Amino acid sequence: MSIRTRLKLTLVTLTLAALSFASIASVSAATQTGTRDNLERGKQGETMPGEAKVLEHPYSRGVRLIGNTKVTDVQGGTMAWANTCAYIPGSAGVNVIDVRDPHAPKVVSLLTEKGAVGAGETVHAIVSPGRKLLAASVYGVQGPKMGGPGQDFKPGDAMIAIYDVSDCAKPKLVLEYAWPDRVHTIRLSPNGRRLYGTYISPFTGEGGIQALDISDLKNPRFLGRLGATRPDGTTFEFAPHEVTVSPDERRIYAGVIASKGDDLNIGIKIFPPNKDGLGPEAGGIYILDNSDIATGKPDPKLRLIGTSVHGGWHTAMQANIKGVPHLVGSGELLPCPGTWPRITNIADEKNPRVVGHFRLEMNRPENCPPAPPGSNGITAPPGTATIHWSDVDDASDTRLGLFSMTWAGLRIVDVRNPANPVEVAYFKPGDSCMTHTRYVKETGQIWFGCQQSGFYVIELKPELRKSLGFPALRTQ
Repeated sequence: MSIRTRLKLTLVTLTLAALSFASIASVSAATQTGTRDNLERGKQGETMPGEAKVLEHPYSRGVRLIGNTKVTDVQGGTMAWANTCAYIPGSAGVNVIDVRDPHAPKVVSLLTEKGAVGAGETVHAIVSPGRKLLAASVYGVQGPKMGGPGQDFKPGDAMIAIYDVSDCAKPKLVLEYAWPDRVHTIRLSPNGRRLYGTYISPFTGEGGIQALDISDLKNPRFLGRLGATRPDGTTFEFAPHEVTVSPDERRIYAGVIASKGDDLNIGIKIFPPNKDGLGPEAGGIYILDNSDIATGKPDPKLRLIGTSVHGGWHTAMQANIKGVPHLVGSGELLPCPGTWPRITNIADEKNPRVVGHFRLEMNRPENCPPAPPGSNGITAPPGTATIHWSDVDDASDTRLGLFSMTWAGLRIVDVRNPANPVEVAYFKPGDSCMTHTRYVKETGQIWFGCQQSGFYVIELKPELRKSLGFPALRTQ
């Protein structure tokens, strides 16, 4: 064999080895980062013609899909969670989803007790020392005193079911109780000793917060339906949509659509239902002193400390951004330009102020398509990019906003500069994603659900985690 031939063979061998190494490196990189981004077409958040459906290949950026399971008959669009389980209401009951294997989450049972059937947006769960609870309650808007049409109210229409979820995949019923009036959303206190339910008449401003002491689950005590009490001692009704409770239970943050206190919706008509009365400038957030209930005082009052006008009437999620307390709120739904998240600085509780907004391109009027025939100006048609729930990754050390933007999917936003939130990732399966979203700090997983395509587990890609300053995960 000539020297020239041997050189050629050597070069071929080296070339094949290099190609083989490159192929191995490519496979390794693919394994680490998952599938490539599949960027949405059109403008940010836009649903192109024919795309308002479950897509064969979801649009995504900066995340990879870990697991997915169908959840039949999703109702209302919310989710609760405890340990390795998620709970999503359907009209026939609450779906229990086992996520011990995030690559293969599965629905393992359906809770059908009174309270769990027709729960809508009315589920919540907590895990605290010595107490792990799931609460579900019949979903409603108006009670008998509101005078709404067709209100044939019976105690069974406002049932609560509370479960011990120490074994989260096998909830055990421990309490059934009937609220005096229907509730729209519920929230367990962080210690699991109280349950709060919002009582809402959105188009009159009437309502309040019902409070139930469940310290002794065998002997619950109703603490009252509470209005907002001003510093001068006068109390007025208000229509809260959802509340969150501070870790020490001394504060309640309430997204409020309207009130009888002449303090919200100045210049905005709330009845009959209209786009302005439901829109991004409607309502606000109340900061309420809940110390009376937290310390067990008789005849408790909810004392109004401050109001974030236009801070968002649907949600009021707590966020600590670089050591400064904030709330992330929003309205909900509506046709284009829809509604979107906004961030309120509450360092001065008496004078909270909106400091930032997050809008997709499709939340700007100039990008809105013509309204479809028959549109009522209130209902969001399929394909609309508009917020339902606002969540964050960690209420005590917040970096990310997790926003369920219906047909625009889950949008993941860097909120470390509250004045200028920036989108860093999204997952858009095509159908409407409307549930609350969970970030699991220990694993980096993100859980959420969509109306047709079901329950998802996704995670940020390693390079994005690194750029955001999150620690690397052991699995990466």
